[in-house]
Amino acid sequence: MRKWLTTAFFIMSLAVPTSLASADDARLTVVELFTSQGCSSCPPADAALKSMRDRPGILTLSWPVDYWDRLGWEDTFALPHNAMRQAAYNKRLGRGGVFTPQMIVDGRIQCVGSKPEKVRGSIQKARDIERMSLSPSLKLAGDTVSVDLPATNLQGTAAVRVVWFLADAEVEIGDGENQGRRLHYTNVVRATDLVEMEWNGAARTLKLNSTDGTEAGADHVAILIQADYGHGPIIGAASLSLGENTATSSASR
Repeated sequence: MRKWLTTAFFIMSLAVPTSLASADDARLTVVELFTSQGCSSCPPADAALKSMRDRPGILTLSWPVDYWDRLGWEDTFALPHNAMRQAAYNKRLGRGGVFTPQMIVDGRIQCVGSKPEKVRGSIQKARDIERMSLSPSLKLAGDTVSVDLPATNLQGTAAVRVVWFLADAEVEIGDGENQGRRLHYTNVVRATDLVEMEWNGAARTLKLNSTDGTEAGADHVAILIQADYGHGPIIGAASLSLGENTATSSASR
């Protein structure tokens, strides 16, 4: 009961101020959570990510890591690449090591995902940064996802990453720090890859096969456009349900 009340209080504390929610609803802010089913500090952050998912202008992604598996419970969604992504972020941001729950906002700002004041401040700071306007669009036709990249005046090049993710999942934790708990996870990354390493800003269309995502257990796809070979500031993003034919969210930066 105490753990439930702590999580509920955290979510209420995270409530996004009206000024933030309405400041620029067209601009998608990407909130990435590095989490683990074996981490007792993670459930409040996981719940917070769920509470933010449907808010205007925000794309949330959960990246389960495997380095807590040694505590007695192997995370059922963890992928080695997720921990590598987190480590790459921390190296670029000048941090030593990795930890959970950690949130990375727009590939620019990091904070402890279980501290509501830090999460609010990081999202606000990311939204306040002046960024270029870049809005990729996604469309689904049959098994083909079309990614339209508009002509953009880039300073250098950017990487284009595809992220296949599962909107909702519940897991019974059988051991470790969260033993006996049934936890809910949202926007869980099931597979990811770089589909373009050095996009130069020229207009182009990329074609993806949606079965790559569904076979990995995903029901949504996201596109992240990032500097520094896929681990730098996010300059554009969009997401799409694999059961729809129009983008569910897009970014303007």
